[in-house]
Amino acid sequence: MLPRLAGLAALAATASLFTTAAAQTACNGYSEYCSRKYSEVSIIGTHNSYAVQQGSLAANQNYTVETQLDNGIRMLQVQGHMNNNQLHLCHTYCFLLDGGTFTSYLTTVKNWLDKNPNEVVTLLLVNTEGVAPSVWAQSYTDSGLASYAYTPTNVPIAYSDWPTYQELISSGKRVVSFLAQNADISSVPYLLDEFTNIWETPYDQTDNAFPCTVDRVTGSPQNKMYLVNHYLDVNMTIAGSTFPVPATGALDQTNAVSGTGSLGVQASACAAQQGYNPTFTLVDYYDVGNGSVFEYAAQLNKVTYKPVTIGNGTTSSSSGSSPSASGNSGSVTDNGTSGASSLGLSWQAVAALGGVLAGAAAVVAL
Repeated sequence: MLPRLAGLAALAATASLFTTAAAQTACNGYSEYCSRKYSEVSIIGTHNSYAVQQGSLAANQNYTVETQLDNGIRMLQVQGHMNNNQLHLCHTYCFLLDGGTFTSYLTTVKNWLDKNPNEVVTLLLVNTEGVAPSVWAQSYTDSGLASYAYTPTNVPIAYSDWPTYQELISSGKRVVSFLAQNADISSVPYLLDEFTNIWETPYDQTDNAFPCTVDRVTGSPQNKMYLVNHYLDVNMTIAGSTFPVPATGALDQTNAVSGTGSLGVQASACAAQQGYNPTFTLVDYYDVGNGSVFEYAAQLNKVTYKPVTIGNGTTSSSSGSSPSASGNSGSVTDNGTSGASSLGLSWQAVAALGGVLAGAAAVVAL
């Protein structure tokens, strides 16, 4: 009996090794990515990834960060603001939409990475208040995510000098973080300055032409990765204030692979102009299009698109135009647990806020 048990144990161990080896042949879901440099793989990012709140004009996504990651999102953009002496993720002001503490958010990301050992995730931290890097770093420490944070040997990092996906995965340093404002690598070396390493196209676009001009960069844009802001806004006037909100009625085309105003058209124009593809593409309501944003990324990366179930297995549509909810009225959330609180800039709240909103109008859509 004992020899038989020993044999079964050996078989189980061999199977485990086989499974592990097979899993390690894919990096971010594709074996082709393992040998490619981080800069050479085009990934989809969620604009204001934490901003999930049904019926809110300040929302930008339908599903929580865990579902976003499960679906294939690999760049998470957030905005940090101090609220009651804690770093919160808020859309311009915490009374408009408060997505909770940064520590709680990073804990979710860390737990997801624990369960997905062959994935590399990028965090883009918008820091318009100039919060000290040490405050951001404390959340990395408290959540445990600091153990995954990638720290380069030299900065800035030229486009061709980034490690490969396999090198990041093998080192265990699978989180690349960029701080958009007030970075200080001498105090927190893993919070990289965004604009010395990445340039961006214009944001808050209300014209679906989506230009590929260099909008924000430190120094020369040459030999840098770049990010295309591919989310369309529409100007809305409420209580005498005009401000941009997501153009939810156009999402099916904005998030499309091809056609006027699509992801593919903008990326093609940028690649023709720059000579290489964008590393990052930032979108609103990534689920609208039922996977089209990921099909677009697969085409840029010249790999075979692998369809996945978008969302958390539930579907709802306020427009009837796609299997996932398009628009931020009647939008779906993960079992209603968005993590967003406060007034959320609902239609009723906008009307009540009136004059207060006027002061926020210039920056509400950052």
